[in-house]
Amino acid sequence: MSVKYQITLPDDLAFRMRETTRTMKIPLAQFIRQTMEEKLDRLRNPVDDDPFASIRGLVDADFTDGSTRVDEVVASRICCE
Repeated sequence: MSVKYQITLPDDLAFRMRETTRTMKIPLAQFIRQTMEEKLDRLRNPVDDDPFASIRGLVDADFTDGSTRVDEVVASRICCE
């Protein structure tokens, strides 16, 4: 089953879409569907686009201002271990 939508686009966006589909040699409707699917996938899986996702949670620190208190933080870690 399909659903039809009618939308209004700014002239510059419509022009860029037409030019892009002409270059890609695909129908405008196909381009719109693909573009929407890609955007929805990125919104659904934001971690995939996050360059820092692989290191998130690597350090479990109870402080967030280490860069401004570096000497104090280092000293407290050394003396307390």
